[in-house]
Amino acid sequence: MNTPKIRAVGILIKTDELLLIRRNEDGKEFWVLPGGGVEKNEKVEDAVIREIEEEASIKCAVIKLLYTHQYSDIKHQQFYYLCRYVSGTPQLGNFNEFQTMKNGNHVYEPTWVKIEKLPKMLIYPLEIRDWLVEDYKNNFKETPRTKILRTVNLRQKI
Repeated sequence: MNTPKIRAVGILIKTDELLLIRRNEDGKEFWVLPGGGVEKNEKVEDAVIREIEEEASIKCAVIKLLYTHQYSDIKHQQFYYLCRYVSGTPQLGNFNEFQTMKNGNHVYEPTWVKIEKLPKMLIYPLEIRDWLVEDYKNNFKETPRTKILRTVNLRQKI
């Protein structure tokens, strides 16, 4: 039996800004929330903290689970946690496997983005972006939420 792949994702808000990773792959620009795979014997919450530090050189603390995103056609689960900013400036660190990706064809750049800009941004998955925009307005009172999708049904355009 295959174990599901688990991805831990951080939703890190500082004042009125959200930490995002700007990606550009061969001319296609999009944004993602920082996160990555959970290692063997690692708690999902600990993976969120580790991934944000690895991807953006930011220290944070987990507040609460906001979203669970599962795919019905593959064994893959994503857990999105609201996090509190502790310290740091978004930048790729020396330990980051993506530090060499900032060149003409590939960009991987952590940055703060004003939350008011999110509705017009291509942030994957768009389904989670929509929840985030909605839930931010009511201080995340209606969370946690769960969504089950087929990968072929994920929206690719705004």
